[in-house]
Amino acid sequence: MCFSGEKSGRGGEEGAGGSELKVEEVVIEAARSAGVIVKSAAVGALSLRAGEEVRDWMSNEELARHERYALERLRRRDLITRGLARSTLSELAGCMPQELVFEKSALERPHLVFPRLPGFDFNLAHSEERVVLAAARGLRVGVDIEHRTRRVDHRNVAERFFSAYEQRALSALNDLNDLNNKADEGQVSARRRRFLELWVLKEAWMKADGRGISAGLNEVIFDLDAGDAPRLIALPDDDPARWEVALTELDDGHLLALAWCENPF
Repeated sequence: MCFSGEKSGRGGEEGAGGSELKVEEVVIEAARSAGVIVKSAAVGALSLRAGEEVRDWMSNEELARHERYALERLRRRDLITRGLARSTLSELAGCMPQELVFEKSALERPHLVFPRLPGFDFNLAHSEERVVLAAARGLRVGVDIEHRTRRVDHRNVAERFFSAYEQRALSALNDLNDLNNKADEGQVSARRRRFLELWVLKEAWMKADGRGISAGLNEVIFDLDAGDAPRLIALPDDDPARWEVALTELDDGHLLALAWCENPF
């Protein structure tokens, strides 16, 4: 299920298809063994030349949507997202970046309609500073990313979207730095970190599943204490045994989660 021309080496830069856009490959061994590739790009690394190159690749619809962003930081992130998707997927498909045609499903999940690649799937996610893409043939994939220091009202969110099992696991962890939902710069308590790990895992599964939040996140249950890797132990209307998940921390402090299963389509 691997793609040709795949490169390894976490954090290594590559020019996708001779592009000015700087793309990094994230190597997660379990995912790579399954045929899932993961590429990432830093929002702050977008040069003026690379931005103009990406604009030349974008469809009229994408350009119109891009121009509607009022803030420069959002326009910049949009260019990185479009550039990462088009440069990576065109390399995998063996065509030019501007030749790709995308559509969205009824649930707003983007997919590639030209060139047609049976069984191919991809997914995108972003934080304020970084964009990530996961892609595979023969698999459904989902990816999510958050920086470990992101401030979130994790208590209220956990009560709403986490299972009782996950809430008990969170409560057992240290919360010393979380008074008033604040943490020292660069430091995160064990409970806040675990919350974000669970959140990105749930988001990655939800995006791979395709139903969105209506699937019931409090019924998507993970165990992060059973071994070195996270385990999906319960799902609504599905068998968790058919799913694989992975979790890693990038060098810049971003937590990245993947979920994948055999593609039934």
